[in-house]
Amino acid sequence: MLRDALSYPQRGPGWLWTVITGSLLTLAGVVLFVPLIPVQGYLLRVVRSTAEGRPNPPKFSDWGDLFLDGARSITVQVAYVFVPVMLLLGAVLAPTVGYPQLGTPLLAVAGFVGAVAAVALPAALARLATTDRLAAAFDARAIAETARQPIYVVAIVEAYVALFVIAGLGGVFVLILVGAAFAFYGQVVGYHLFARGYAGAIGDGQDPMA
Repeated sequence: MLRDALSYPQRGPGWLWTVITGSLLTLAGVVLFVPLIPVQGYLLRVVRSTAEGRPNPPKFSDWGDLFLDGARSITVQVAYVFVPVMLLLGAVLAPTVGYPQLGTPLLAVAGFVGAVAAVALPAALARLATTDRLAAAFDARAIAETARQPIYVVAIVEAYVALFVIAGLGGVFVLILVGAAFAFYGQVVGYHLFARGYAGAIGDGQDPMA
């Protein structure tokens, strides 16, 4: 899946302008948070488009919807990472406030909860994108059922590879345009794979784009 997904952002007419737009917004987001909202909205649109079986990436259009989707996507992401981040913070601060014995247990719990959140979050975002309901992103039973499917596990592992390698490389050089382009491109590939895994998990268990 990953090899095929790497070319996904380059499909369809006008793909270059889409990548340029996303890269410029990502670059601007280094200084101002606001441009990252439509970027997150676009990525949610990628998930929706892929889950619906469309082979080409969407375009930047209907900016009001992009901002709304972006705000909702960020809300879901913050909700999922809040607990593991707080546990990690507690593990770091425990020795400084006189409870060094709590540091290691809190770190272990933070790692476990963080891993669960990392597995669940792609399905949560896909449910938000496909149902257009914020509450759907927190349906634990449906998300757990999705996460059990082999196609979903394979897809999100490959997606995180794309996010950490391609987007991560861009993050290192994000202060220049080429870095922002890597960061945006990697996110598009990753979210595309999120959606393929989700669509396969709720479907026949196969890659819907194969």
